[in-house]
Amino acid sequence: MRLRRLIPTLMLAVTFLLPAKLVSQVVAQEAVDLGVIEQIREEGLERSQMDAMAMYMTDVIGPRLTASPGIHRAREWLSEKLREFGLENINIEPYGEFGRGWSREEFSGRILTPYIQPLHAQPAAWTGSTDGTVTGPVVIVRADSAPDLEQYRGMLANAWVLVDSAVDIEPEFEQWDRRFEVETLMEPVEPQARPQRDSDVMQRMRERWRRMREMQVARALMFQQEGVAGILSRSSRNYGILRSTSNSQGIDPNSPEPLPQLIVSAEQYGQLYRNVARGENVTLEVNVQNQFHSDDLNGYNLLADIPGTDLSDEYVMIGGHLDSWYMGTGAVDNAAGCLVMLEALRILKEVGVEPRRTIRIALWTGEEQGFLGSRGWLNKHEDLHDDISAYLNFDNGTGKIRGIYTQMNEQVIPIFEQILWPFRDLDVVSVWNRNTGGTDHIPFDAAGIPGFQFIQDPIEYSQRHHHTYLDTYDHMLIEDLMHSAVVVASTAYHLAMRDEMLPRKEAPIP
Repeated sequence: MRLRRLIPTLMLAVTFLLPAKLVSQVVAQEAVDLGVIEQIREEGLERSQMDAMAMYMTDVIGPRLTASPGIHRAREWLSEKLREFGLENINIEPYGEFGRGWSREEFSGRILTPYIQPLHAQPAAWTGSTDGTVTGPVVIVRADSAPDLEQYRGMLANAWVLVDSAVDIEPEFEQWDRRFEVETLMEPVEPQARPQRDSDVMQRMRERWRRMREMQVARALMFQQEGVAGILSRSSRNYGILRSTSNSQGIDPNSPEPLPQLIVSAEQYGQLYRNVARGENVTLEVNVQNQFHSDDLNGYNLLADIPGTDLSDEYVMIGGHLDSWYMGTGAVDNAAGCLVMLEALRILKEVGVEPRRTIRIALWTGEEQGFLGSRGWLNKHEDLHDDISAYLNFDNGTGKIRGIYTQMNEQVIPIFEQILWPFRDLDVVSVWNRNTGGTDHIPFDAAGIPGFQFIQDPIEYSQRHHHTYLDTYDHMLIEDLMHSAVVVASTAYHLAMRDEMLPRKEAPIP
C-alpha cells in the first residue's frame, strides 16, 4: 500500500492517540509528509549502503580510541564519505586538550607454573610496556589504605600483582531480553526522572571514592618503586569475555607512563588467585608492547551540514560518538550509531529534500572519558545554543529504534508521536516520558537544549558487547541499522521543517 493512501488513517489514529485537549491544536500543527517518508523508506531499505560502510569501518579501520591512529583514520574516511554524499561545511574541529593517545602493538603471555597454558588477557588502555619478554611470580596484594601496602615492601620485584579479589561465578539461569515486545512498549509508563540521592549518602560515596583514589595513587607509586613487572586485573564479564578498561593517568601528558596492566578473564584470574592463596608457585611469561602518542594532545569532533533554506541559521543536530574501546572493533559501540546518522543524511541527500533548518551531523570523540567532545563543542559554541532546535543521538548498540525518550519534556510527546507514527509497521511505537543517560544527549539536555536518545532493542548490548572484545562486525544487525537510519532521516527532516523550534523544558524552580 502506498503511504499517501494512509493520510486519513494516520490523522485519525493520531487523534485517538493524543489527549483530547491537544487534538485540535497539535494534530493540525504537525505536517507529516508521507510522500517524503515513502521516498526515504524506499532509498533506505532498498539501496542502503549500511553493510558496506559497517564492514569497512570495523574490519579495515578497526578500533578508535580517542587520540589514537585509528580515530584519525576513521575521521579521514568519514570526511570523504560526507563529501561523496554531498554534505557541506565538513569540519574536523578541535574541542580542547584531551591528552596522550595510545595504541596496542603487541601482546603475548603464558602461565608457566603450576602448568603451562596461554594467558587469556589483554592490556588495559593507556598502560605501559614490558622491557621485552619478562618472567616473574604472581603475588596477591590486599590493601584498603596506603599504610596496608607497607607489608609488601621488598616482596614485589619483577612480580605480576593481583589487585582484585576473586569472585564466585554463578550460572546464568535467566534469559535476557533481546527485543522489546510491542505490547510492552505500548503500555503506559510512569514519568521517570533522574533518581535523587540523599546528600549524606552522596557525601559518604565521595569520601569513599577519595580514600580509594588516594590508595590507588599510593599503590602505583609503591609498585614503581618496588620494580613490579605489571598489574593483573579481573575482567568484569564472566564466561571468558574480556572487557576493556583504562588507566586515566596514562592520558595525562604530565604523568609518567603507568606500569603494564593486563585484563585477565574472570575464570583464569580466579585460578591464579586461588593457586597463589594456597601457596602454589605461580609464574608468568609476558611481553606487552604499547605505544603512546603525544604529537597532538587535542581532541577532535567531525561535523558536516545539509544547509537549510529560510531557517538556515537554526539547527537540527544528529550524532553519536566515534571513539570506541580497543579489544573489539567498536562496532556496536558506536560505529553503529555513527553509520546510522551518516546513512540518514545520505538518504536525505539522495531523496533531494531541502530542509528549512540546517541539519548538522556531529561525530564526537572522548565520549568514553565523559562526553568530552560534546561538552567541549557546546562550551565553544554557546552562541549557537539558542539556535539548536533538537539534538538526536544513537548510542545503545545495534538494536533497531523502537521509539524515543523525552528526557521529561512533556511538550514534545505529541510531536514525536506524530512524527514517528508512520513507522509503526517497523515496530516504532513508543514515546517514553523518561530520562535516560549514558550518551551524548546528556550535555545538550544539561545546557537546556532539547536532547534525545532513541529507544533501541537491547539485543545483548549490556551483557555481551559493551566495551568487550565481542564488539565486532559479527554482532551488528544490519537490517536493524537500516531501519534505524530511515527513522532518523525522517525524524530529523520533519523537525527541520517545523514552523517552530521544539519546545524546551521549563527551568527548575531554584
